[in-house]
Amino acid sequence: MTNMTTDKTLELVRAYYDGWAKGAAAYDEASLRRVLHPQLIFESPIGRKDRLDDFLPGLQRFGKTVKQQHMLQLFGSGAEAAAIYDCDLTAPVDVLRCAEIFRVDGAQIVAIRLVFDATPYKLSAA
Repeated sequence: MTNMTTDKTLELVRAYYDGWAKGAAAYDEASLRRVLHPQLIFESPIGRKDRLDDFLPGLQRFGKTVKQQHMLQLFGSGAEAAAIYDCDLTAPVDVLRCAEIFRVDGAQIVAIRLVFDATPYKLSAA
């Protein structure tokens, strides 16, 4: 039973990346809304969002800076998954390494915890 849950979790996480990680032209909000829960909890060094509608605008802005994503590792266990990847960006840095932890409930991602060096983003906002 765990393998089926893990497979479904990884399928949802892959669909999440397919919705934004291929550059601005490939951003797919409808697809993201299918895999992300309306009450998604998102945490990052920049802040926390407690609703999908608050999260998506930031993801879309970030997606516009993505030239290419390179998945380094993706693994799951039951209803949780973790990913480590590099993004080639247009700004504020050339390459950004990220790690994300996902939690799934039913057929949607309910929580994402993103870790990255936010220094360039905090400097550009100052």
